[in-house]
Amino acid sequence: MLEPEYFAKKRLQLGMDREDILTQIQATLDDWYPGQVRAKKLHQGTLRLVTPNSSVASDLRMRQIELCTRHALTETRVAITVGSLN
Repeated sequence: MLEPEYFAKKRLQLGMDREDILTQIQATLDDWYPGQVRAKKLHQGTLRLVTPNSSVASDLRMRQIELCTRHALTETRVAITVGSLN
């Protein structure tokens, strides 16, 4: 029988922890801008955020360093798009 640590290690090796990180980022975004921003994707060092509001997008650009340091994403680029949340 395999140990639980084996699966946790494999999950990290395969990058499957991104879902957990996105969930945490979304919780922060919901706290800052309730219902106005979605964390769409974290892939190859780029965090993609979408908002339908251009003023929220501007504010996000100013707070992107705060967001990345809060979630220990030091080598991450943030791409903010104005568009539909769906």
